[in-house]
Amino acid sequence: MKTMIPIDSMLFTQAIPLFLDWLKARGMREETLRGYKMDVSQFQRWLSDRSNGPVFVDEVMFPQVEAFVEYLTNERDCKPRTVNRKINALSTFFTCLKKKKLVKENPVDDVERVKVPEFERTYLNKDEIEAIIQAIKHPVIHHFAMMMAHTGIRVNECINLTLRDVNLEEGFVQVIDGKGGKNRRVPMNQKLIQHMKEYLAKYRPATDSLFFFALKKTGTVSEQYVNRLLKEAYQEAGIPKHVTSHILRHSFASYLVTKDTHVAVIQRLLGHENIRTTSRYLHVQQTDLAEAVNRIDF
Repeated sequence: MKTMIPIDSMLFTQAIPLFLDWLKARGMREETLRGYKMDVSQFQRWLSDRSNGPVFVDEVMFPQVEAFVEYLTNERDCKPRTVNRKINALSTFFTCLKKKKLVKENPVDDVERVKVPEFERTYLNKDEIEAIIQAIKHPVIHHFAMMMAHTGIRVNECINLTLRDVNLEEGFVQVIDGKGGKNRRVPMNQKLIQHMKEYLAKYRPATDSLFFFALKKTGTVSEQYVNRLLKEAYQEAGIPKHVTSHILRHSFASYLVTKDTHVAVIQRLLGHENIRTTSRYLHVQQTDLAEAVNRIDF
């Protein structure tokens, strides 16, 4: 008869730092670590309140996770994508603990993800992008938005660009440690190169910061500040859409689709590991459907 290896009980609160160290050793970025910590800690607090006391990780079972999902959906009114993100975070957490022999089974394994309703993503056309960028009066953020719109890089990738990462002679930006810890090189067109040269010569403040986009006071820019100025700009331009920095990236991909760019090329530019992720950026308009059936001549 096989002897069962005893599992040492560990408090949930003690397991969280252990989990974060495990993620960090796998090259997770600080922002990603914060997200995992927030989601797992929320479950821990909810479980402690429900149990009226501390919880041990090996006590957590499938029904408790399922009840937490129900709480998020019905009481907190969380969106399906948010709920699924938290489920995935908990699944990764218990996978870590299982590897470390702190739990026998992953209680999240059989938890069903919430169905996400399909919807058409917001994107901007050429005129809308130009109007919004023109309406951004702050010179640094004006050029920041221009860089995102012309390259499709993520807002955090744009924030983290250093002076060495932007090569205006050869015409590319080098994205270091992008999503998933990957590096990639994204070409710049001649129009953007000229704008960035003008930015360095006239508008970048005198600062010791190594970041390409830098404010005099902080030496960097924040996603919150970028989105705030984007909101002011699209309202001033009279654009009836909710525009964030991510919409600039999405619009970049959508514009390339209208120019018949192959989806594999868009995938490489956006830095997607899976082409299915890229396909979410593609739009099928009613006019495209009509055009397609009009080509039928049998």
